[in-house]
Parts: sequence; structure tokens; C-alpha cells
Amino acid sequence: MKLRMCVLSTSVFVFQCALAAQTSNALQWVGVWQGELDGQPGVTVTLGRDGGELAGTIVFNVVSRDGGEAHVIGHDAHALTHVRLDDHTLAFQVIRLGDGRELHLTMRLSDDEKAQLQCADCGGPSPVDLLRVR
Repeated sequence: MKLRMCVLSTSVFVFQCALAAQTSNALQWVGVWQGELDGQPGVTVTLGRDGGELAGTIVFNVVSRDGGEAHVIGHDAHALTHVRLDDHTLAFQVIRLGDGRELHLTMRLSDDEKAQLQCADCGGPSPVDLLRVR
């Protein structure tokens, strides 16, 4: 009986430690992250834990170079789906509006206020540097 109680107590302790680590790990992502494209706001990622789980949105700004100078001409907003957190990497998916294709993105923390956003199957630019603004 004592062995069973010891095992149960140890299991509860390990679970609580893992939950606390996951919670503190998720907290480092909470905020508004922004990246630029050609000197213009290119992407905004907003992350929060209002419902307990890490969730958020991403807005891609459509940047045009018509007329010689880059400028924002539109916005493409998405809810993050299949959000997964693994140490210093946050992975998520969005559904592209035009064709319904699922896009796989990752954010990697480089420090508390900086991250890099990469899309594995967007066919777009190389990783975008993000800064936490809030």
C-alpha cells in the first residue's frame, strides 16, 4: 500500500512539473509579433492563452511594388490551427483562402523578443524575422 501511494504521489508530482513547464513555455509566446517585407508591415502574429491553450491569428499583408515603392494593398487574415509547441519552436497551420490548401508554418524563438517565421510549403520568401511588439 505504501509503495502504491509513493508511486501515485510521484506520478502526480511529475505531471504537475510537466504541466508547469508547458504553461511557462507557452507564456513566452504570448503577445503580438510583427515582421516586415520590403520595409512595410508584412505579417502580424497574435498569440494568447485566453482559453487555456495557446491559440492565435496571423495576418499576411499584401505588399505591392507597383509604382516603384513598396506599399501595403491588402490583408489576408487566418486563425491558427493544429498549434503545437515544442521547446523553442511553435508549429501551426492555416488554410489558404484561394484554394483551401493547408499551409504549414513554424516560428522559432531566437530570444525573448525575436523569432523567425518559416512556411514550409508557401513557395514564398525565406524566413521572416519577427519582433514582439506587445
